[in-house]
Amino acid sequence: MNRSIPLIAFVLLCVAPALADWKSVTPGVDYQEYTSDNMDVHVTRVDLTNDALQIVVSRESERGLKVSDYAKNNKAIVAINGDYFDDKFNPIGLTVGPCGRWQGSKDTSREGVVAVGEHKASIRKQSEVMEPPEDWVVSAISGWPMLVANCELVKPLPGSPAFTASPHPRTAVGLSQDHTQLYFVIAEGRRTGVPGLTLQQLAVFMRDELGVCAAINLDGGGSAAMWVGDHIVNRVSDGVERRVGNHIAVIKRTDFVPCNPVLESTLHKAAPERQ
Repeated sequence: MNRSIPLIAFVLLCVAPALADWKSVTPGVDYQEYTSDNMDVHVTRVDLTNDALQIVVSRESERGLKVSDYAKNNKAIVAINGDYFDDKFNPIGLTVGPCGRWQGSKDTSREGVVAVGEHKASIRKQSEVMEPPEDWVVSAISGWPMLVANCELVKPLPGSPAFTASPHPRTAVGLSQDHTQLYFVIAEGRRTGVPGLTLQQLAVFMRDELGVCAAINLDGGGSAAMWVGDHIVNRVSDGVERRVGNHIAVIKRTDFVPCNPVLESTLHKAAPERQ
């Protein structure tokens, strides 16, 4: 399907599914699937004030894992794919995981950043370069472009018409106005009747249906995947799950494994080259 849904019609289509109930995955984490004739969007909502939960980003040794493999290895409650990456699965922007900043990664004006600390999160614009990462940041992942800032839609959205104005599978992260709720969003696409979302449709959905005041787009297309509970909940557009550069997840704090620099270095060196 080449023609995107008109924006007004898209908003109206969101109203009915928005009234559906959230399903509790675990205390502090809820999941909901928003569906209509033309869209299928998976959303998880995370309570950042919940002491039992922790937001984590990949270790460097986990570069190139599928979302499902990363989730299983870390006992993730929820996990999604992260930043764009090169042909060796190196993320384009900043990545901060349990062992700190990935070697060679940094925040530049090329991408924005999702930064998370103890009961705190921030989504920064491209222009708000955080180099080096601020002391409170425990986990960070980059994305592009910003969709919602200061509770307003970002206009105009950057990018080529084929990327920005055409429907595609999408991955995004949003933050509530009071900074207590973090949202992970996956929009399905590239199948009959469900083309995906344009970036504007994604921004409208996140602001108007989820009520976020900040949101950023992550890598999408065939990379878009969401793990909830014990499986991938969306239909990935390639038919099979892709390996991706990095990941962001929610785990129980009791399942968090602190950094072991020696082990991390060994795993990183031992990992096969992922071409």
